[in-house]
Amino acid sequence: MKNKNKVLVLGYFGHKTNQLDGQTVKTRNVYELLNSKGEDIGSVTYFDTQQFQYSKLSFLKMLLAILNCSKLIYLPAHQNLKYIFPLIFIISKLKKIDIIYIVIGGWLTEYLKPKKMHIKMLSKIKSILTESNQLTDNLRTIYNFKNVLTFPNFRIHEFKPSFRQNSDVFKIVFMARIFREKGIDTVFRLAEYINKNYWNKHTISIDFYGPIQEYDSDYFFSEIEKFSFVSYQGVLEPEQIHLTLDQYDLLVFPTRFPGEGFPGTIMDAYISGIPVIIPNWRFLPEYVNNGLSGYIFELDKEEDFFSYIDHLYNDRAQLLKMKHAAYEKSKEYSSEFAYRILKKYLVD
Repeated sequence: MKNKNKVLVLGYFGHKTNQLDGQTVKTRNVYELLNSKGEDIGSVTYFDTQQFQYSKLSFLKMLLAILNCSKLIYLPAHQNLKYIFPLIFIISKLKKIDIIYIVIGGWLTEYLKPKKMHIKMLSKIKSILTESNQLTDNLRTIYNFKNVLTFPNFRIHEFKPSFRQNSDVFKIVFMARIFREKGIDTVFRLAEYINKNYWNKHTISIDFYGPIQEYDSDYFFSEIEKFSFVSYQGVLEPEQIHLTLDQYDLLVFPTRFPGEGFPGTIMDAYISGIPVIIPNWRFLPEYVNNGLSGYIFELDKEEDFFSYIDHLYNDRAQLLKMKHAAYEKSKEYSSEFAYRILKKYLVD
């Protein structure tokens, strides 16, 4: 018997400008996953809050969409949670709509500290699903939330990596939004280290992918020009990501971004069969088996970061083992596992 629920996925899809970042990709993935399970959970529609920037009527359209649903999958960023959630909460109580709040990023604990009203409202919704075990524990401990559960990030894919061995060139990749807090300055210091210590620069490369934040654009391109083995390759469409990363040996992501949750770039690296090097920053160590699927270094010890590069450059057998371990790690973040969590809130 077909489920009669009306499920609405509300979040920033970025369709108007085809914005591609962690928020839009995750929001689209959640909708795609649920839409593929319509026979189980009922009808699935979405509302893209990017419309607020282009139409004065879009807010009314959003309210009508909410009034017409029975289950709301809610993926807000800061402003939406601050200003729109209180109204959504009131509607949900009047219309008996279940709200399943899927948290994007790792900023919620700090964000809620001065917001007592939001804390009270969030404690009364159906569920809060976070990307991190530590974030889940923080919300339970600090705010006494009883409705919070860890919901790992995921990808919908059928990709199988080649585990290719680049014998001629050791290929390093960075894929994320491009600005300093994501660690691009650390990557350029790695390039300086390589420039000074590797006699043959033709045997190593560093490629950047991702949208460039305007305020760091001049800095980024001025640094790129300093090194013959460093280049910017543009922004990848989602369907290109795994095929492209498969051509590399290692992903580096030395982020210090305050709102970092579970970066999709780590998951995409694993799916593509390449290990990662990340810092001991916020929740990131949860997602790396140190020495197996990647390496973890302290941000104030960049020499360790550089030494991991040296080690894998010189030990291709170890690199190949880590490529296979990275792909095995990716299986922890499958869409089917994600659906099993969501299903219990959506199937009556």
